[in-house]
Amino acid sequence: MGWSIHHVNLQARDVRKTAAFYTQILGMTERDWVFPESRGYLPGDPDKLALLGDGREGHTGLHLIAPDPEFASKNNLIHNPSEGGHVAIHVDDLQAVIDRLTAAGVPFSVTGEFAIPGLRHVYVTDPEGNLIEVNGRV
Repeated sequence: MGWSIHHVNLQARDVRKTAAFYTQILGMTERDWVFPESRGYLPGDPDKLALLGDGREGHTGLHLIAPDPEFASKNNLIHNPSEGGHVAIHVDDLQAVIDRLTAAGVPFSVTGEFAIPGLRHVYVTDPEGNLIEVNGRV
């Protein structure tokens, strides 16, 4: 199964100060976040969310998000991707991952297209407790 790192999401209590570090010190470029029509609960205020693109099309690169304790409940998820950070892995066949998680009895949260145009997302913790996002085309 093909896969690639799609993005790294870092928790940032002060999104603007953190984005300034990555742009002014590390030389990254901040890009506009584009929301899908089927947008879930995702604060779009620049003080709450930033995208530092890696030059590829879409929302790949580095995401900065303000921690939001209500994010999971507002999106009917059991995992909260706004707290603690996560890595996002893009896969060719997201349904195959969902089927394997289900068969193994591993708890996961699945969304439709809600945060990034054209993608649906699965949130799961690995055996060490690291939150992982696995995403694939809608």
